[in-house]
Formats: sequence, structure tokens, C-alpha cells
Amino acid sequence: MRYILRADASQSIGSGHVMRSSAIAEELIARGECVVFVGQISDLPWVKERITSLGFSHIYRDPENFSSDPTTDILLLDSYEIAVDDPFIRLKKWLRVVVIVDQLTPDYSCHLRIHPGLDSSWIGDSSIPILAGPQYIPFRSSILINIAKPKKNSEAIKVVVVAGGADPHESVLQLSRILTNFTEPFEAYLFTNSLDKFPSDSRFHFCEIGLSLDEVSKDADLVLTTSSTSSLEFIARGLCVGIVCAVENQKQHYDDLGQIGIAAQIGTRTRSSIWEIEINTIQRLITDSGFRASLTEKAHGLIDFHGAHRIAEAMFALSNVNSNQSG
Repeated sequence: MRYILRADASQSIGSGHVMRSSAIAEELIARGECVVFVGQISDLPWVKERITSLGFSHIYRDPENFSSDPTTDILLLDSYEIAVDDPFIRLKKWLRVVVIVDQLTPDYSCHLRIHPGLDSSWIGDSSIPILAGPQYIPFRSSILINIAKPKKNSEAIKVVVVAGGADPHESVLQLSRILTNFTEPFEAYLFTNSLDKFPSDSRFHFCEIGLSLDEVSKDADLVLTTSSTSSLEFIARGLCVGIVCAVENQKQHYDDLGQIGIAAQIGTRTRSSIWEIEINTIQRLITDSGFRASLTEKAHGLIDFHGAHRIAEAMFALSNVNSNQSG
């Protein structure tokens, strides 16, 4: 059996598709399976580094250079941009097709859908079988060694501000402008690759976007981030999280996390590109340790680290069903 991961990443697309699906690929590779990556990664060197070091048997930048075998190949697709009639993803070219889905995913033809969100009852508009809920959220193995660690007593709290693998809407910049007006003691670690617009503040420390985030954030008192896949990683690691919604595909996580009460909603970016920030909520997150503790306590145990394992098992089951039917 061979498993093919098809996903892309760039400054405009973001890194979410590649990062969450590569966690599943990592699980398959750890089991000794043959796994191939097909996709383009542009202007995100740390994402490219992850893919090149993960252990894929082959990596193809151009899908046209890869030929599938419908008797052995299972496709794992994670995309919003690939057309539903793209020749690469036609069912007849694959033994089975599995698609990572949310409310913005096109209605791709497939045999199984995976919805890595908080709503176990979510089914979307398709009749294709789906596995949904917190138990199907895949995480990189590296975050297991970066679980939140108790921080030594300090008057100044540690705040990490990050907007996933790319920040095209300048979420980090917007939050930094809010933070600089606070007089409370804190140290903020801002993940950005562009420093020219940021306000000057001795409490700000700038970090390059990349995998160093895991190490920097493990003893953070507070993480301010977008309500993307990365926000679920922080919550699973036991960190207190404040979330903004920068684009439409983050809205479901933004609403769900706020409704459950495991992350603080701190702002949204409107369709007219205007930021509406909850300044008082951010200030409370910085000053009120009880508020931060209540968020992490509610989140405890909701998301575990076995999502990639469960998805891999489901993909194995798909191939076995086909083999039994063929026999």
C-alpha cells in the first residue's frame, strides 16, 4: 500500500493544509508505510524544511510528475484551491480517497471525510461518511515534548503572539499595537518575518516564524493567536489562549472555542478588512491569572494527541475493505 499526501502552502494559502495533513503522514511514516508528498510550498521555508525532513519516500512539487496506481494508492487530500474536476484527484485514479474537510472545503469526490474540529456532530453538505470531532484532530509529534511547563514565579507574564505559519492579514501587528498601550508588566514574543511596522516597545521580543514556536511557547502564560489549526495545538498543550478570527475559514473554530469556553474571543476582522479588537478582554487575560486558569481547566482533556493515530487506523480500514471486496 502507498499513501499520497496532496496539499499546498504559501503566504496566501497559509500553512494549515500542509501542517495538519503532514501530522497524519508522520504517523504513517512512523509505522513504516510508504508515503509520498505532492504539492507546492512557496515562501515558507520552515514548512518546506518539515516536509523534506519528515521521511517521505518521494516529494513531487508538480502533480503532473506523479503517476498514481489505482490498485495500491490511497490519496489524502487537504485543500480549498484544487478544482473538484482536477484530473489528479479523480476517483478512478486511486484505490481510495480521503479528504480533510471543513465548511470551506469544496465537495470533492472521496470515500471518507475527516473533520478535525470540535463539533463531533458536524457533517457538512455531503453524504460521504465522515469522522468528526476532537478525537480526529492530528498533531505533530514534536509538540508532545513541548507540553506547557509550569513557569517560575515572575511579576511579568510571558505572552506569545502568533498567527500560524503565515500572517497575510497582519494579525500579530494589530495585537502588538494593542499591547503597547498596556502598563501591566509582561514580556511579549511576537512571531513575524516583517518588523518595519511594529511599534517600539522594550517588552517586545521578535521571533522568526517557524518551528521554534514550540520551544518558545511551552512556558507561556498566554498565547494570542488566530482561531486556526494552531490554536487547537496550544489548547491541547495546556496553554491559555486568546483568539482572533482573521478570515472566514477560522470562524467555526472561533465560535466553537468561545462557546465551549476554552479560549477567549478577542477580536475579528470584518469583510471590509477592519479589525474589531476586544481590548478589555486582552487586558483581563494579562492581569487576571484566575481567568487564564479557568480557560485551561475547562480545556483539560478535551483534545488528546491520538488524532493522527485514529485517522491512520481509519485509512488502513479503508484499504482492508477494498481488499476484502476484491477477494
